[in-house]
Amino acid sequence: MITVLGGTFSRLHKGHKLMLKYAFNTGNKVIVGLTTDDFLKHNKAYKGYSYTTRKKNLERYMSKLGQDFEILPLDTRSGNTETSPDYAAIVVSKETRKGAEAINRKRVSNGLKELEIITVPVILAEDLFPISSTRIISGELNTYGKRIKPIMVGISTDNDLKKSSLESYLSTIMHNFKVEQNTQYELDSNQPFGEDTYRLAVKRAIASLSDRDYGVGIESGIFRENITGKHLDIHVCAVVDRYSRITLGTSSGFEIPGDIISLLKAGEEESSAFKYLYGVEAIGRHEGVIGAFTEGALKRTHLINEAVRNAFVPRIGSGYFGFDQKN
Repeated sequence: MITVLGGTFSRLHKGHKLMLKYAFNTGNKVIVGLTTDDFLKHNKAYKGYSYTTRKKNLERYMSKLGQDFEILPLDTRSGNTETSPDYAAIVVSKETRKGAEAINRKRVSNGLKELEIITVPVILAEDLFPISSTRIISGELNTYGKRIKPIMVGISTDNDLKKSSLESYLSTIMHNFKVEQNTQYELDSNQPFGEDTYRLAVKRAIASLSDRDYGVGIESGIFRENITGKHLDIHVCAVVDRYSRITLGTSSGFEIPGDIISLLKAGEEESSAFKYLYGVEAIGRHEGVIGAFTEGALKRTHLINEAVRNAFVPRIGSGYFGFDQKN
C-alpha cells in the first residue's frame, strides 16, 4: 500500500515536516510528488530552489523518518493520483483538502477506490499566522516559524497601563514583538454603555492597525444586568490583524455602586466620577476602581490582561475558528 503527498517544498519548514510525519505514520510506503522547476516557474510567485536541491533536502529529512519512500517529479497538480490503483491514502493540508476530494471524484469515475484523505492541521508561526514558504523566502520567518522581523502591534490609547498590560500578555505567547502606542484616534464617547463598548474597542483597534501585524483596542464599559437592574464594569478588547479579521474578548465583570452610575449617566467618566465622590485622582490609570473596591486584591491590569487573553483565544485555537488559512 502507498501513501502519497505532493508539493513544492521550497523551504522545508515545520508544516512540511508534519505532513511527512503523518504520511510515514500510515505504515505505508510514502511517495512524494515534488513539483518540477517548470511547474515552480509557472505556478509560484517566488523563485525557489532547484528541483535537485529540493529533492536532496527532502531525502535528508525523510531518511530520518523511514526508509520506504520515493520522490518523483510532479508537473501537474494531481499527477497520476486520479489513475493509479496502487495508492491508498493521500496527505493534504486543510487548504488543499478540496483538491484531494476532486481527485477522489475522478478516481471513482475511473472505476478506482477512493483514497483515504488525511488532513494535517496548519502549523502557526510565532505571530499566530500560518507558516508558509512565501513568508520564509521573504525574510519574515525562519523555517521554525520564528519571526525574524518583529511582530508589530499597535494599541490606540493614551493610558500607559493598557500598553503595559498588553505587553505583559503578549510576552506569554510571543517573543519577538514590539507594541507601539497610537494616540491619533477619535472617539465619540469617553464612557460607553452596553454594546457601544464593543464598537469603540473595535474603532480603537482599527485606528492602531496601519501597516502593523495587529491593532488592539481596549475599552471599559458599563453593562446593565436585567434581572436585578445592577450595573457591571466589563473591559472589552478588540484585535484586528493585517488581514482585517477581528476577534473580541472580555474581562470578568464587577458591580459598580449606584452613586457612580448616576454620575456616569449624567455624562461623567468613571475616573472623574470616582474622584468627585472619593477624592482619588486618575484612578483608571493606576489600580482602577476595582483596586479600590478590593483594597488592592484585584487591579485594573488584571482585567485588561483577561480581556486581551480572551481576544486572542480564536487565534491560538485557529483551527476551530477558521483563522488557520494561509493568506
